[in-house]
Amino acid sequence: MDRILSRILAACRSFRRAMCAAIAGSHRLPPQSDDNDVLPHSVRGIFSNYSDNGRPYLFARPRGTGPEVDGTFSSIPGAPDGWDTILDHCNGLILYDNDGVIPSKLYVCNPATWRWALLPPPHDGTRYAGSYLVFDPTVSLEYKIFMIPEVPENEKGQTADMDLMEWPPLHQKLLVFSSTTQRWVETAFLRESHPCGTVAEARLDPVEPMFWGPERRYAEYWRGALYVHCRGAYVMRLSLSEDKFQAIKTPTNIEENKYIQPFFGRSEKGVYYATVKDHELRIWILDERGEQTEWVLKHHANLGKLCGLMKTLRHEEILGPWSIVDYSSVSDEKYEVVSEWESDEDYFYDMQADIDSKWYGGMKFNFIGFHPYKEIVYLSQGFRIVAYHLSSSRAQYLGSAWPPGYGGHCASFGESFVYTSCLIDSLPNKSKV
Repeated sequence: MDRILSRILAACRSFRRAMCAAIAGSHRLPPQSDDNDVLPHSVRGIFSNYSDNGRPYLFARPRGTGPEVDGTFSSIPGAPDGWDTILDHCNGLILYDNDGVIPSKLYVCNPATWRWALLPPPHDGTRYAGSYLVFDPTVSLEYKIFMIPEVPENEKGQTADMDLMEWPPLHQKLLVFSSTTQRWVETAFLRESHPCGTVAEARLDPVEPMFWGPERRYAEYWRGALYVHCRGAYVMRLSLSEDKFQAIKTPTNIEENKYIQPFFGRSEKGVYYATVKDHELRIWILDERGEQTEWVLKHHANLGKLCGLMKTLRHEEILGPWSIVDYSSVSDEKYEVVSEWESDEDYFYDMQADIDSKWYGGMKFNFIGFHPYKEIVYLSQGFRIVAYHLSSSRAQYLGSAWPPGYGGHCASFGESFVYTSCLIDSLPNKSKV
């Protein structure tokens, strides 16, 4: 029986690879025999937008034997140019806003295959709070873009009835793009939960989720649903197969969010919500196993000692195993010959070391992102990045993500996206320099 099941499983895998190759046309699967060689399964780096900077950068782990990644988006025509921004990432594909041209252009690109597609303009006058990408290569090579409407603002001539409207509304209209149809379609999702408040209450939550850092909220795709962190202190869980959604209140409310850094992401066991206040880190996981969905506190720690240890780094110690990819200042040869990094053992801080508490003050952590396959979070102190392991409370120093030539009094991270490469897609255009 085991042999029969193994043969059936092998046949299914062969069929899936053949179907993916057929869908992709000339973009066929690489000749590897293992699905893990082509599907997203490991972290290659972290793409970040930077405040008052015209382009994103890739903070990359040592390359090892993997394929070269287009860390500068040079495969996209005219990019980077002006104020280019990464809007989202999902399973190896990136939603890229080439804002250096008028009107701005939206691309979906794959840095691992150097392929890209230019999206048709939405032709819609509605203002949108965010654009989010869904791509699951284990199911299909189709990708979709979901544009989430903004909370209605208090504009001149508006009636008080608008303020009292429940939010989110019973029918939430989203603009959806499909790579299969190449069209934008307005789609109404039906709310299956109670509202989280009113329009007036949602407006009390700032448009930008935090004063210093990301200007937009994040979304994650997990097991057939898109989870979007929305203004109004809730997460919208979109069931993509049923055009329905649930509004799930976050563990912290609008008032609390004024004094913390809220962050939403995906990790090993589902979707997570994190907050950072000074040196205090709290992380919840969304438990959907029972009839009632709830947030469960997963981790609570004071990272003052870690902050102090990072602050004591000497200049020559700032260079860690990871580095910024910038072909204008780093030669291709230097980037390509780096040996494989033994990531499970190297560059750990000694959390038992004695350190004067004077080193704790003045410096705080920023939340960068979640590791998608392990319970690890990425934190920054300035531009120095650490990987903090939740199970052991140990921290690895990765390096400095400060781009060459970048500076100014507003120098800081914008949005960051933990990047997992994928070697299959259906994107039509390819260019490589």
